[in-house]
Amino acid sequence: MEDRHVVIIPIEIDAEREGSYLDAWQNAAELMAAQPGFLRTYMFRTTVPRSRFPLVNVAEWESAAHWEEAMNVCPMLGQGMAVTHASNYRAIRTVLPAARQQLNSGGTKAR
Repeated sequence: MEDRHVVIIPIEIDAEREGSYLDAWQNAAELMAAQPGFLRTYMFRTTVPRSRFPLVNVAEWESAAHWEEAMNVCPMLGQGMAVTHASNYRAIRTVLPAARQQLNSGGTKAR
């Protein structure tokens, strides 16, 4: 299993602030992408009306140490446009589609 550090950030924000927040997030994401250990980040928008968390940011880093170091330059810290609920995770289980499971276990793909 890949040993990556994942940060998941559910975001509480008013609809009228969302555009400004997403612009600030994009700028921060581009800065973070240049940091050592950065793998990728995603911003998700809910499809459920009146969700408590209309946005969720997921970022992947090579290690917790890389993420911690990058937080020293993150412009989103203390921005005050939204209430964020960040937490850090490490994958403990993975499920792949059946065809990929077979290939990863050394088998051949069924035709």
